[in-house]
Amino acid sequence: MIAVLPMCLLAAAQTGNAAGALTLDDYYAAALRRSEVVASQTELIRQAEERYQQATSSLLPTVNGVASYLWQEPLPTAAPSTSTSLLSRQPLAKLTATQPLFRGFREFAALRQTRALVGAQNEDYQQARVQLFKDVAQNFYNVLSIEQDLKNLDEQIRQNLDREKEIQDRVRIGRSRVSELLNVQTTVGTLRAQVEQLRGQLRVAREAFAFLSGLESATPLHDSEPIPAEKEPLETALTRLAMRPDIRASQKRLTAAQEGVAVAKGAHLPSIDLNGNYYLDRPGALKDVDWDVQVALTIPIYAGGLLQSKAREAISQRSQVELSASQVARQAEQEIRSLHQSLQFDQSQLEALERATEAARKSYEAQRQEYRLGLVTNLDVLQAHTAYQENTRALDRARFNTKLDYLRLQAATARRPESATTVTP
Repeated sequence: MIAVLPMCLLAAAQTGNAAGALTLDDYYAAALRRSEVVASQTELIRQAEERYQQATSSLLPTVNGVASYLWQEPLPTAAPSTSTSLLSRQPLAKLTATQPLFRGFREFAALRQTRALVGAQNEDYQQARVQLFKDVAQNFYNVLSIEQDLKNLDEQIRQNLDREKEIQDRVRIGRSRVSELLNVQTTVGTLRAQVEQLRGQLRVAREAFAFLSGLESATPLHDSEPIPAEKEPLETALTRLAMRPDIRASQKRLTAAQEGVAVAKGAHLPSIDLNGNYYLDRPGALKDVDWDVQVALTIPIYAGGLLQSKAREAISQRSQVELSASQVARQAEQEIRSLHQSLQFDQSQLEALERATEAARKSYEAQRQEYRLGLVTNLDVLQAHTAYQENTRALDRARFNTKLDYLRLQAATARRPESATTVTP
């Protein structure tokens, strides 16, 4: 009865997709809809795109309506009143337009900078999806591994209980010792303790599943992933480094930092603007003049060292981003190398465990036959049975771990997350 709940979950999972069991892709699709991190990255993309629109506006003219009305103390009657500044009432209404003509090319650099940052934000969004896929795959196979381990322990307990009945019959007729019966009972107790421990781990893993997917924690899972057969050369995996979203994002941020230096240095150059006014109401001698146009040249001469300081700051920021990009690239390469090596080890271990498990099974069956003939002791049978079951459990764990490492390598080489399907839970 101890392992009833996990076994029910396993039975539901084994009935297949007809019972609503989720595959890895189904789980990932549900997690994408649930994830606040991915949704937040979408909002950051929108913000970056709006900043690009704001940078674009610096190239376009600005048009403003201006209106004012000035009252001042009436002038003495003897004072001349031909000057506009001497009028006691001065209404003014005009439309004014300003078109930047030259800003040291820094406006174009700012455009390229914001465009690069929009691209970096899009890559951050893809990286968030990759990280979510890794978390989903880790939890998916953690749950399946624990459930399979519980199934194996349940089978081991069942076999030991059958053996306990057999030894009890042999004790009655004097063909076995009571100590042999106690050994089997001790083994069963130890296995049940392991079941309790695994049930606690399964609850934790299932709660993580519910958190990531937004689905019920007892939702059955179905493993449809094949065990990788081909061993991809490391050199082939490393050629996909440049396609990783984290590396692409770091390169785009480096481009943005380089353009930031151009923006800061462009502030040292002159600015030329075209200004125009159209007067709707104007006081004084110029009341019949409806418009004027002005070309204004601004040459920065001294700003207290502000411009030079901003240029040095931009250069320092560029150096910082270069170091960050280098670190991201080295970490990405190290991740691919480590995962590739782990996958090779997993595949070799899997082959060895398959052979060992088959040998242990044959040894256990032979020991049982020899025990009935009185050729070996009960301890020999227990050891053979334990070896067989431990190899079986290790083999199942190795299968799940091989699949997990393969999926992690797929994600690290920018391949798997984009293949996820969308389902309605």
